[in-house]
Amino acid sequence: MTAEYSSKFNAVKKKAGFTLIELLLVVAIIGILVSFAIPAYQGSILKSRRSVAVSGLMDLANREEQFYLNNKVYTSDLTNLGYTAALVFDLGGDSAVTLNESQSLVGSTSTESVYAIKIDSASASSFSISAVPQRGQVDDAECGTFTLTNTSARTESGTNNPSDCW
Repeated sequence: MTAEYSSKFNAVKKKAGFTLIELLLVVAIIGILVSFAIPAYQGSILKSRRSVAVSGLMDLANREEQFYLNNKVYTSDLTNLGYTAALVFDLGGDSAVTLNESQSLVGSTSTESVYAIKIDSASASSFSISAVPQRGQVDDAECGTFTLTNTSARTESGTNNPSDCW
């Protein structure tokens, strides 16, 4: 092997691959992109789960209205509205059930629970019901707890306008 050939071979060998600085730059760029993507993804998950609260409250309100048509009074007991007694529990003195992401009833201690749907108050002529966030959904500061009354008054406890949440 000649010295000229050996010198060219070493020059080519040194140019192959990435330098440590180039790799660190790529890792830093990926880290910056991920730092923006993860919070946006988590926010969209919280927002998509709000439909569970709205759907659960609408179902409960419909059951209350049907009970009122049959009995001329609203009820504060979810078992009177057809909810399975084994899934009904006491939440702060109110009758409640929990729903998962697919809007199915789950046990109160389930790790899949997203919202607890409860009857805040019920009388002969009015009711107030709420959807209280559970597990990871408690991080939804924009909408928080949803509330619906027999007059269709809709409120939420978060920082957003009710129209943005409902």
